[in-house]
Amino acid sequence: MGYPLREQKADAFYDICNRTHQQFYGLLPSEEVNKIILGLLAKYAWIYGVEIFAFCFMSNHFHIIARCKSLQLHLFMRDFQAQLAKKINALRGRTGTFWERRYTAIEILDDDAMIERLRYTVCNPSESDLVRHPRLWPGLCSWDIHDNGGEPLWGEVVDRETYWREKRKKKNEDKTEAELIEMATVRYPLELAKLPKWANLDDASYHAKVRKECHEHARHLHDKRGFKCPGPKKVLAKKWWQRPVQPKKAPRPLCHGGDLEKRKEYREQRRAVTNAYKKAVGRWRKGKTNIEFPEGTIPPGYQFCYGCKAQFNMTVPPKPA
Repeated sequence: MGYPLREQKADAFYDICNRTHQQFYGLLPSEEVNKIILGLLAKYAWIYGVEIFAFCFMSNHFHIIARCKSLQLHLFMRDFQAQLAKKINALRGRTGTFWERRYTAIEILDDDAMIERLRYTVCNPSESDLVRHPRLWPGLCSWDIHDNGGEPLWGEVVDRETYWREKRKKKNEDKTEAELIEMATVRYPLELAKLPKWANLDDASYHAKVRKECHEHARHLHDKRGFKCPGPKKVLAKKWWQRPVQPKKAPRPLCHGGDLEKRKEYREQRRAVTNAYKKAVGRWRKGKTNIEFPEGTIPPGYQFCYGCKAQFNMTVPPKPA
């Protein structure tokens, strides 16, 4: 069975998820791992114009709620996952496959589902019965931004081209390695976009609303759980090469939210797009010209979506105050 067809919509919101190979704890939180994830997430969201609404990085998987009006979500994920795997592998001293599969991007159909997925994403450490509240999670989570009134997190990435260019200059012969790295470091802001249902709220009220939702959800999970969570110390006591004894897996839903009619309509729309894409590929294989693919899909041999123009923000962000 093949993979589901990738289709992007400029106004759609997606619940993005992926897990590590055999669910080993490759993303086990640490200061260095959190720094790598934050730098790459902020960098590629800045370059590809991706709006991020919530995120949480667990020890063996991650969740991101995002939208990309430029239809470049697949490019964002391609570069983010590739560089993250490369850097974490180097940090762990390992090689080979890092991700178990390609990422899933499940469309969120309505406002209520958006709020439910935000609660699930931010409170994922509590959903996994690891900590009582997301503020206790030692890994990277958008709770840190909500809890700080919406102040962005700043990720740092070393530009290797700048690093080697400065290192070769004669005037920098006396520079230490730390000074050269500082000269080549670019800082990117990671900001959170507002959910459409609460977009009219000011920043303070919006993040207070999100905190309230997460507090209530974490309390609900605690009351339902009936046992004590291991807590952050036991989480960090794990080794990165370990994996869960009984890894959890769940079937991939077609979409999130919506009533029966809306889900039925979405299913029919997906079927129509898939059939149109198959028809276009059939014409392409026969050598036909002037083929129109469904907008938001990726034609064979192309890296951009049909109907999409490349929009890369290669400017350097202003330095944090």
